Amino acid sequence: YRDAARLAEFLPGLCAALSGFAGGVRVQVVDDGSPPAEQLWLAAEVDRVRRIYDFVHPLLAQAVNGGKGSAIRAGWATAESMHWLAFVDADGAAPATEVVALIERARNSGGAPALFIAVRTNQIVKPVRRFWYRQFGSRLFSGWVRRCLGLKLSDTQCGLKVMPASFVSETAWRENGFAFDLELLLRARAIDLPIFTQPIAWTEQAGSSLGPGAMLGLFAAVWRLRRFKSGLSPSPAVHRLSGFSAPRPPR
Repeated sequence: YRDAARLAEFLPGLCAALSGFAGGVRVQVVDDGSPPAEQLWLAAEVDRVRRIYDFVHPLLAQAVNGGKGSAIRAGWATAESMHWLAFVDADGAAPATEVVALIERARNSGGAPALFIAVRTNQIVKPVRRFWYRQFGSRLFSGWVRRCLGLKLSDTQCGLKVMPASFVSETAWRENGFAFDLELLLRARAIDLPIFTQPIAWTEQAGSSLGPGAMLGLFAAVWRLRRFKSGLSPSPAVHRLSGFSAPRPPR
C-alpha cells in the first residue's frame, strides 16, 4: 500500500535471486488500493521487470485498501498448482537472499507440511537494524501476544513466511489487516502444524504504513483473537494435512 518506490528498488533484486530456482516459481505483486496514479506507475515498473523474468505476473491492483491479510490472500488466489505459498513485505527490509533461503528450507524439508517463518533476533551473523521506538514497541507487543495468545515465538510479525498451499486454500480466514500473521500462527498451532523459525538479517526501511494507530489496532486485535483461538476447529481436510510423522518443534 503506497509502497511503489520501495518496491521498485526491491523487486529486480528479488527476481534475480529467485531466477535460479529449479522447478518453477512465480511472483505476484499486489497493490492494496494505492491512488490510481501510483498504481499505474507501479504497473509499468512491474511490466519492466516482467520483460526480464517471465515468472513475474502483471500487477494485481486492488480497488480499495483492504489490509495486509486481504492483499496477501488476493495474491495467493492467483496461484495455480503451487505446492508452497509465501509472502514478503514490499519494502525490502528482508533481503532477497533471506527470502530465497527460507523458500529453499521449505522446499528441502522432505515434503512434510510445516510453516516456516522468518524472525528478527539480532544475531551477530544476522543483524537486525530497527528504529529504537519500533524495537521498544515490538518487545511490548511480543509480551502481549505471549500473555493473551500463548504464542511463545520471538517474532510473530516479520513479513516473510512460507507455508503449504493446501493449508491456505482450506482455511476460512477472518483477519484482513496486520493481525493476519497472528491468525496464521494460531490456525497452524490448532492443527499441530509444525512451526519452524529462521533468524534473518533485516533492516528497517523508512516510510512504513504501520503507524501508531495501526500498532494500537494490533494490540486490540490480540485481545479479540484471545476469544477466537479457543474456538478454532480445523476442517477434516486441514486436519489431514497435519497427519504426518515429524518432530514437533518447540513453540
